[in-house]
Amino acid sequence: MTSTVAAPNPLRPARAWVAPAAMAAVLGLFLLASPLRVEEAPLAVEQPDGTWDTPAGTPYLVETSWLDSGYFLWFVTWAAGLSCVTAVLVARRRPVLATLLAAWPFLTVPLLGTFVWGWWLALLMITCLVVQDSWRRAVVPLVVTLAGAWLYALTNVPAALPIGPVHAGSYDGERPVEAGLIYTVAVSLVVGVAAVVRTARASSRRSLAAAATERHALEVESVAVERARLARDLHDVVAHHVSLVAVRAESAPYTYPDLGDDARRVLADIAGDAREALGELRQVLAVLQRTDGSARAPQPTACDIAGLVEQARAAGQDVTLTGDCEDVPAAQGYVLYRAAQEALTNARRHAPGAPTTITLAHVSDVAGLRVTNPVDPPAGAGDVVPGGGLIGMRERVEALGGVVTAEREGPEFVLVVSLPVGPREAVPAVGRDVRRDAAGVA
Repeated sequence: MTSTVAAPNPLRPARAWVAPAAMAAVLGLFLLASPLRVEEAPLAVEQPDGTWDTPAGTPYLVETSWLDSGYFLWFVTWAAGLSCVTAVLVARRRPVLATLLAAWPFLTVPLLGTFVWGWWLALLMITCLVVQDSWRRAVVPLVVTLAGAWLYALTNVPAALPIGPVHAGSYDGERPVEAGLIYTVAVSLVVGVAAVVRTARASSRRSLAAAATERHALEVESVAVERARLARDLHDVVAHHVSLVAVRAESAPYTYPDLGDDARRVLADIAGDAREALGELRQVLAVLQRTDGSARAPQPTACDIAGLVEQARAAGQDVTLTGDCEDVPAAQGYVLYRAAQEALTNARRHAPGAPTTITLAHVSDVAGLRVTNPVDPPAGAGDVVPGGGLIGMRERVEALGGVVTAEREGPEFVLVVSLPVGPREAVPAVGRDVRRDAAGVA
């Protein structure tokens, strides 16, 4: 029997890279559209003593040979861009390393007097990605992101965007505190949305795991209950025949008074073994906790399926029964009876009012039945989820070496049960004709 426990998903590691890869692609395009431009140096101020003094806060490399050549600016632009894109890609696995890769470009701000706004965007992306896995691991990138936002707001340093250099707050960089607060609120909202997404995904995973656990528990419970019931049923069948052996062995000396002493002792031993076997069977039932008040009645056989059909018809169900039920052994007949009973129950539940056809067959050393009923709407084969009834039915059939198939074939649901039986003697011609009609069952 196939277990319903969910196997590990081999696609899960690959899916973990989807969000980082998408964000890294967006960041790369944003950085390409935001070229790093260095403003000209402010004019020097003439001092009273006739000297010229550069205003405080002037970038160190402005109007130096380093920048005039253009190589240093090109190196910073590409090195910082590649570092930030790499940081977003490795954020979920190495959050601290990713934060360092996205934060080091800001060390060039005192040298250039500007930066690319996409560098800070990389820090925000890293925070949103890491928060999907752990709040604690997201603390470092979150603190660095907020610190970068406040430095941008308070230092009046322009940031390169696709539209050109932009100051925090107003155009001239005034009202820095308000700008810092706006960035703080914006970061909180974005990270909060990321946290909500994480909570929703975790809830969905827990629901799926709980559903899988519930299905597995239902299957285990159904199998256990059906095995206990099958053991009790087999006890009733076996006990009947073993008790007959004991009675015949004990009555043989009276039926045949000419038996010798050795034969009488052998028969007595047979009767004792039979009685001992019955006692052990009762002990097994005690383990299975069968109550003394349990109903004890003759076990139904394959021919008793006709009674089931009559009861279903009396309840208003449209059922047609065809086939041969003669000479099916007791154990196999009981299993076929229970299978037909479960099939009729499922038909009433899932296809009320639809006609149901039951076909019995006993050909050579195989006995079985086939139950069909229309389903609406039709679905493809293989999408049948077994419930407790089908699981118990399969347990019964497989205990006797049989096979159960339950699937949708076009517009019909088809249940087929096949059970091996011993060779049977020839049956009347009418039985053979019915078996030819139902030969597709076995």
